[in-house]
Amino acid sequence: MAKSDKKPRPAPTPTNITNPFWDAINEHKFLLQYDPVAKKYQFYPRGLSVHTGKQNLIWQEISGKGTIYSFTETVIPARGFEGKEPYLIAAVELEEGVRLMSLLHNCSSEDVKIGMPVRLCWDKINEDFEYFAFEPDE
Repeated sequence: MAKSDKKPRPAPTPTNITNPFWDAINEHKFLLQYDPVAKKYQFYPRGLSVHTGKQNLIWQEISGKGTIYSFTETVIPARGFEGKEPYLIAAVELEEGVRLMSLLHNCSSEDVKIGMPVRLCWDKINEDFEYFAFEPDE
């Protein structure tokens, strides 16, 4: 693929529901919605609690720490990731009990282990957005 044909990495499209999340990400903070009735977090941002169906969600900053639940090495890049392959994608289980998918930085596939501790890091998409990622927490 010629350099001029390279597609930009997709950026998020914030909505009224997701704006607090993306604003916090751009300030290097990670917020999850918390349901105080169920005493549980949820991810991705929604208008209602997945646990109770109520609109009583509170945004709370979390630790940014978790463990690898699963992972894969991607050798055929998705749009916007050309030239970055191979790269790692991991299912991370956060200390707060939520699982999410993320890029995994600063390690090779040979070094990744299920249950490995990871911490939040940042991945610049473009001038306007950063995205969360994870890296080994050693």
